[in-house]
Amino acid sequence: MMKRSVIFLALIAWSISAIQAQQIRTYTESDEDSIACITSASLYIEFFKQDNYVDAVKGWRQAVKICPKFSESLWVNGAKMYQSMISDADDKEMKSKLVDTLEWIYDQRIEHYSNEGYVRGRKGADMAKYRGSKPKEAHEELAKSYEAMKLDMEPAALIYYFKTAYDMYRKELVDLDYVLNLYGPASAVVNNNKDGQYGSAYQTAQKNIDNYMGKIVQDCATLVSIFKPKFEANPSDEALLDQITKLMDKVDCADEALYLDVAVAKYKMNPNAEAAFSIGKAYYKRKDYNEANNYFKEVIDSSEDQDMLFESYQYYAVGSINLGQAQTAVAYAKKMLAINPNSGEAYIIIGNAYVKGKGDCGGDACKSRAVYWAVVDKFARAKAVDPEVSSKAQQLINSYSAQFPKKEDCFFYGLTDGQDYTLDCWIGETTKVRTRE
Repeated sequence: MMKRSVIFLALIAWSISAIQAQQIRTYTESDEDSIACITSASLYIEFFKQDNYVDAVKGWRQAVKICPKFSESLWVNGAKMYQSMISDADDKEMKSKLVDTLEWIYDQRIEHYSNEGYVRGRKGADMAKYRGSKPKEAHEELAKSYEAMKLDMEPAALIYYFKTAYDMYRKELVDLDYVLNLYGPASAVVNNNKDGQYGSAYQTAQKNIDNYMGKIVQDCATLVSIFKPKFEANPSDEALLDQITKLMDKVDCADEALYLDVAVAKYKMNPNAEAAFSIGKAYYKRKDYNEANNYFKEVIDSSEDQDMLFESYQYYAVGSINLGQAQTAVAYAKKMLAINPNSGEAYIIIGNAYVKGKGDCGGDACKSRAVYWAVVDKFARAKAVDPEVSSKAQQLINSYSAQFPKKEDCFFYGLTDGQDYTLDCWIGETTKVRTRE
């Protein structure tokens, strides 16, 4: 019954087309073909809307044969149908033939509608997905997409661009340098789009890329052995310097001498926030907190990148604790919370800063230890808002709960468990009295 309705609709379209064909011929060179084109397209689209691809593909094949320029959606929908049929196919030989057709669909879309970089990205991603044993062919297609799209490459295509390079490395089709050289450009695509409409997809792409990198390079010594000679030979190659810092950041190599040398070279060439951030990290790793905070302050004063600002606040706050500047640490931890109210690390920093500055909150045997109530409050807050720091926060809670004042010491001053208590020093927190036996 449904098929009869579809055919009836197609006949209506055919009749209308027969009348209009003399005035409008957009798709083919003859009236007859124009009518046949619209008939086939009308027949396929109704089945397509019902996800009935078995029947839809018959009319679709006729439409692409007669009028390949009917509509770009003809090729978009064709790709969708063949992707579905490939997923459903059990026979290996049949699946391979369907993939051949899918690749042909992408080629035809490029021929008739251009937009080559975008379509090659889609084609390469499907080649990587359905022909996993042949990463080289897919990678070549994706490389053409990258050359055309650059920073606008789609997130899925970007993932497969890097994955196929990784797969080629595993098959010994390329050397390690080839894969490493893609990391910087791939990360640049993510950075260019992470705050846009599809930011979460690009961030997922970065996680995937980082995962493949982690499987290849797991130690700083390897990176130093590869990049130190390159840096010494080309110390003013800005693209190389970016690549080195990004890769060394990935493996947490900021304490390596090469990292600082490269960061300083970048800063001298272009004294921007990103270069200052790298130098700050290098000094932080060396526990030179004064020098580190000088560079993080430069980042804070000049950058608008929220991720970089958040990390700079965090480094600055922890560095301030180590420099004995507890109040400064709290101020910068609060800046972290302004960006991410659920940052457990920020609350942990505040708790640690309270411990560091507790000497300014003196008093009797009870009140001198009252600061630990506020400290534990912050660690409990960290645990409540941020599951990632839960274990760390609980350890701190256990440790500092043991520092609570004794019950008899507080009772002597009229304080009992559960009472409100306000610290009258720089901390100024209102908390609850808690004692130990």
